[in-house]
Amino acid sequence: MRRLSRLSIALAALAAVALPAAAADACPPVRKFADGVISTPQWEWRLSFSPSRQRAYWSTSKGWWPGTRERATIMTSQWRPSGWSAPQAAPFSGVHSDMDPALSPDGRYLVFSSERPRPDGVAAKMDLWIAKRGLRGWGEPRHLGAAVNSAGDELYPSTDRHGHVYFASDRDGEFDIYRSERLRNGDYAPARKVEGGVNTAERWEFNPEISPDGRILLFTRLDFPNDPLPDLGYGYGDLHAARLKDGRFGTAKNLGPCVNTVWDEFHPTVLWDRGLLFYARDIGRPSDFYYTRLQLPDLED
Repeated sequence: MRRLSRLSIALAALAAVALPAAAADACPPVRKFADGVISTPQWEWRLSFSPSRQRAYWSTSKGWWPGTRERATIMTSQWRPSGWSAPQAAPFSGVHSDMDPALSPDGRYLVFSSERPRPDGVAAKMDLWIAKRGLRGWGEPRHLGAAVNSAGDELYPSTDRHGHVYFASDRDGEFDIYRSERLRNGDYAPARKVEGGVNTAERWEFNPEISPDGRILLFTRLDFPNDPLPDLGYGYGDLHAARLKDGRFGTAKNLGPCVNTVWDEFHPTVLWDRGLLFYARDIGRPSDFYYTRLQLPDLED
């Protein structure tokens, strides 16, 4: 029988937390993730794990992005018996502003946002790039092309097991969630807004996290504090979920007060096989990562 690492035991223990019948409405514990190593005094953005869960990738910056639009760097850390190793810059990052790393479900490639120059040498806002992993490590990142990218910002990619990429873009003036289908030749079809009850005309929707089977979408919906619209959630940014049926997502539901607070919750990442939700929270200072057991609301088909 294979030995479980301390990381596996810790994650399994959290996922298996059982609530007594009398406390069915109680919330599972919420814990800060890798405090002092991955969660630090800097801003942390978009956490992603290898299929083995033994390596983590995320991005970090000293200032709040996009307010400063300063350089952000993709970092990586390896789980060891003593805990998470000291973070290092990913081999393809550290020169340009790189954010939002997202490993594919099989770990063979990583999609991320970057302000590095496009292949034609033109400076860009945040575009989506892809790096593939080979026997010698990560290859040179490749631009995902004009079918996916626009003159605006493309942020926070997430891929399902078919390689279809979900991301947020402000190409129409506000952030909405888009999907680009991966074609058999490895190219990507023109990006389109996801259909159904996810995107709204009044608010921003971004930070999509798609399940490997493409059926469940988690994302952040933003309530601006000074706009004339009624507040629908618990705070500034709240995590929501929606279910796909017949090519359209049903009505999005708030994940509720076990996750969302008066503070800003964003950047969801899910270990779907273990039922664990990781996300970023800003409590008036640079964001850190937190994790808890994933509890989905009743979702419409």
